[in-house]
Amino acid sequence: MRGWILDLYTESPGKMVVWLKLENGETRRLVDRWAPSIFAASDSRQDLADLEKGRARDFSWSRRVTRYERATDRSESEVLELIVDDAKKLVPLAESVERSRPFGAYRLYNVDVPPEQMYLYENDLFPLAYCEVSETRDGLSWDIQDDVWACQYEVPGLRSVEVEVAVEKSGKMAKVSDPVGSISLKGGDGSVSRLDGGSERDRILGLVEEVRRLDPDLVFTSDGDAFVLPYLVSRAAANGVSERLVIDREGGALEAPAKKGSSYFSYGKILFKPSAMKLRGRVHLDKSSSFVHRESGLEGFYEVSRVCRLPLHTASRASIGKALSSLQFYHATKEGILIPWKPVLAESFKSRAELLVADRGGFVFEPELGVHEGVGELDFSSLYPSIMMRKNISAETVRCSCCPDSANRIPELDWNVCERRPEGIVPKAVKIIVEKRMKYKRLEEVTRGEERARYESRRNALKWVGVATFGYLGFNNAKFGRIDAHIGVCAWDRKVLVDAARVAERRGFRVMHGIVDSLWLKKTGATKEDFEKLRREIEAETKFAISFEGVYKWIVFLPSKVNAGVPVLNQYFGAYRDGRLKVRGIEARRHDTPPFFSKCQLEILELLAGARSVEEAKGMVDHCVGVFLAHARELLEHRAPIGGLVFTRNLSKKPGEYANRSLTSSVADQLAREGVELHAGEAVQYVITDYESKSPSKRAVPFELVDEKTVYDAKRYVELLAETCSTVLKPFRDDCSAERLLQAVDGEILHAGTLA
Repeated sequence: MRGWILDLYTESPGKMVVWLKLENGETRRLVDRWAPSIFAASDSRQDLADLEKGRARDFSWSRRVTRYERATDRSESEVLELIVDDAKKLVPLAESVERSRPFGAYRLYNVDVPPEQMYLYENDLFPLAYCEVSETRDGLSWDIQDDVWACQYEVPGLRSVEVEVAVEKSGKMAKVSDPVGSISLKGGDGSVSRLDGGSERDRILGLVEEVRRLDPDLVFTSDGDAFVLPYLVSRAAANGVSERLVIDREGGALEAPAKKGSSYFSYGKILFKPSAMKLRGRVHLDKSSSFVHRESGLEGFYEVSRVCRLPLHTASRASIGKALSSLQFYHATKEGILIPWKPVLAESFKSRAELLVADRGGFVFEPELGVHEGVGELDFSSLYPSIMMRKNISAETVRCSCCPDSANRIPELDWNVCERRPEGIVPKAVKIIVEKRMKYKRLEEVTRGEERARYESRRNALKWVGVATFGYLGFNNAKFGRIDAHIGVCAWDRKVLVDAARVAERRGFRVMHGIVDSLWLKKTGATKEDFEKLRREIEAETKFAISFEGVYKWIVFLPSKVNAGVPVLNQYFGAYRDGRLKVRGIEARRHDTPPFFSKCQLEILELLAGARSVEEAKGMVDHCVGVFLAHARELLEHRAPIGGLVFTRNLSKKPGEYANRSLTSSVADQLAREGVELHAGEAVQYVITDYESKSPSKRAVPFELVDEKTVYDAKRYVELLAETCSTVLKPFRDDCSAERLLQAVDGEILHAGTLA
């Protein structure tokens, strides 16, 4: 039979269940004979023999095999493979083995790689791969007729439904003890089913029947993992129909996970990830938990799942780092390299002098503060991933012991890079990201409409995976990360950016700003053709692809709000000559900015973008101030929609653990009093109601508790709006500080007698 791989998961004992989406639209459940393994290594052959004999009851069978134990090894070692029928016992077995001898006696591998992923790696499969599969006496025989490198691949027509549940709240917040008010199911074809009649039990069983009738492949929810599906489980139990709450294809009753989720630290922020609610045989996509879907849509989500060989259910919730790790695990598996349970590649020793050179990060040219005309922007394409790929930068290749005299050297540090391994794990993983992104970019240039949007979505998804490649090289928990490789990429980046700047300066251009992989350059009278010629010369000099983004009519590099003489590297905005705006780092680009503020700031920027010069833009400032005053008037007259005034903040701690009474902590406390269970890393939303109040609970109210009686603090919102507008107006005219804008409000609105 032929079809596309839709879902897969383990089933005890020793089975892998695979759901195939057939060409005729049907789905078929297939079962393969397969069980996951863990590998144990030891310096003592006797210890391995003792493990094999003494723990035989814990695994179905074992065998001695040869593998590369570490990515840096030049030869394979004999290790013990333990095959475990029940995938749930993998980690407990590994922990038990580790405790059975002094620490370090056993080294364990492939312990925490999800079995579904390992099945895909070993069979060289990927989600949504088009395959021909045969059922044999020994299991499934796969003949893949798809290519993960393909850009113009076919995705099957997947039936979808979005489930929304309305709660009959007894208080201000929905609780699991509140009954189900109604359930809506919106089909991908636009059809809508609403279940609001009969008893609560009837509505729950009606959902089961509708899902069975619609038979969707994709089930969309909003906050499904954290609330909607666990809530339905609770309500089914309250109505005595737990065993009948079946909405997957396997026929099992829906169950809430034992663990609600986990908080974790990422890129300077505490985040929270709820435990996944899986629907076997279908793909449950919680839009609140899916970064890839939110940023790149369904096509981008499919692309990441295929390229990184992550089951669709996993890919929908995976961090970009997890997706990248899966891609690295695949290449390690194909090379016969074991995946360490705990990272083992340590940093090489460095002297103080060496650290002074090494620990510097990417290169930055400090921006020239203020407003500038005629500045052109050049951006290197996927520079960090390209460096890893072209220069073979990987944990096991940098400073290898086998090639001390390698011709491939790290700039400034003169570290060697392995030549016996022409392609390390990281470059192999990065290659498909870089090259497919370029292919999609070329396809975008020759297509239009839906087809172009599809390629753009896929390219954007790969961009996020590419962004993670650099950070994961230096991440202390990355299986194939090592700070030496991270340092090597930074050293190459510094060389490439400085070399590019020197080429530009030789051609009479002045560097206005430069950061990591981008340069802003100016030359009196320079035309688009001059910048294109420079681009070609930089490519020839550096051997890395660089693109010309355009020439700005005007661009602003902003100062720090703490020290006006210090520029902020990643905060700027400008208008290209073709009218396009580019905005980075300011309020309109921040996810936590209220939509009302973003709308006002963008309205001002779009007005300024119409100016053909800095002088013309300065002449439009009065008009822009008028936009600010109009929005301020809406606030003071309480005509602004309260939904546009919502702030979003992430909790860094649990409610009750904050020492300072900030707006965020007081809002979290209010939600906790309403029975909401919050964790560090979860987001809270609130509206400011009385900023100057001495009572923390009166200063702001959670957005969930907002009702028709809620009145926002207009004075505080106008103050914050003035700060937002000042960001984009003050560079053009000094008298547009937040304080002066507030004075304008006082003069133009308050004294005009327009308020009731």
